[in-house]
Amino acid sequence: MSSNLLPKPRMRDLLGRLARRNFLIGVTLITGSFFSLEYFFIQAKQNQYRDFYKTFDFKKDFEDKKKAGVFQSVQP
Repeated sequence: MSSNLLPKPRMRDLLGRLARRNFLIGVTLITGSFFSLEYFFIQAKQNQYRDFYKTFDFKKDFEDKKKAGVFQSVQP
């Protein structure tokens, strides 16, 4: 006999091992995706809104819209 025989495949609990491995891979990918979305998109968008409303003047915006005739209940 040759010494290059292939080892027998481990068939016992094959489905369970594959399910556990795929579950762990899925949880890792979902967690990584969540944190990357949170950091790169959600936090960035919140920072943009925060910076915009720091310098936004509501009274000036209202007066500009009133002069333009946007509101029906307020006369320009």
